[in-house]
Amino acid sequence: MIELNSLFIMNDNSWMNHFLKNSKFILRNIILLSVLFFLSCARESPEGLYTGEIKDWIHEVFEGKLVSSSEESSIKLILRQSPKGMIADMHFSHPKMNEIIRNGTWEVGDGERVIRFDDGKSPSQYYLIKRGVRYAFQSKEGLSNEDGSPILLMRNEGLSRKASYPLGLTFLDRGVARVEGAGANDILSGEWREVGGGVVVVAKLEPSKSANEKEEFLETYKYFLKWANEESQDLLLEKIVLMRPFLKDDGSKRQSWMSSLVFSDLPRLKPTGQ
Repeated sequence: MIELNSLFIMNDNSWMNHFLKNSKFILRNIILLSVLFFLSCARESPEGLYTGEIKDWIHEVFEGKLVSSSEESSIKLILRQSPKGMIADMHFSHPKMNEIIRNGTWEVGDGERVIRFDDGKSPSQYYLIKRGVRYAFQSKEGLSNEDGSPILLMRNEGLSRKASYPLGLTFLDRGVARVEGAGANDILSGEWREVGGGVVVVAKLEPSKSANEKEEFLETYKYFLKWANEESQDLLLEKIVLMRPFLKDDGSKRQSWMSSLVFSDLPRLKPTGQ
């Protein structure tokens, strides 16, 4: 009986030793395969020049209604980008009045469009503020319907037009980046970094040679990109953020405002040579 028990113990020990050896082998293979899989899936950082194009509105038509004294008046606001500058036209039609047309200029403000008319009429300045798919049309003095609700305009997609602009992003060593195109006349220098599986490029407008501009007062552009998919080396541009400082009367910096250009149809940037 003692010899039989000893035999079982020896068999159990042999089986355990064999199991431990196989377990170590299996575990080592699993770790090796995991490392190889990670290395095969790891994406390289962007390098060199990526080119594509972006589309932006050059002619926008916004339409809406103003309700006053139980009567509806129509408002049509046209904003254009042209070689002559940023042109604004406003058409105001009342059922008992002749159409009023005002011509002025517009610019991008603190998260809004600022429309100015230098024709001696009041109000002389309006604001177009995005509210979801619509835009609130406001003035400094206050502008609303007779029930106190805001005046909301909608962009007429059929009458509005976009234009395409080439864009080039160059990714250099040590996080150095260059931006060319997209409506800019000069090549912008900046930096790039990988953030949350995507890429962010930050570039600052170069100071003009004729102006005494401090670097902290210059416009800053931020480009937010993501990879097209796991297999592709293409980058998709999600949005462009413009930051510009506000200055006080004495020329000191007061604060910065931010304006974003978000793309519904993401522009695709391809590495050159592919």
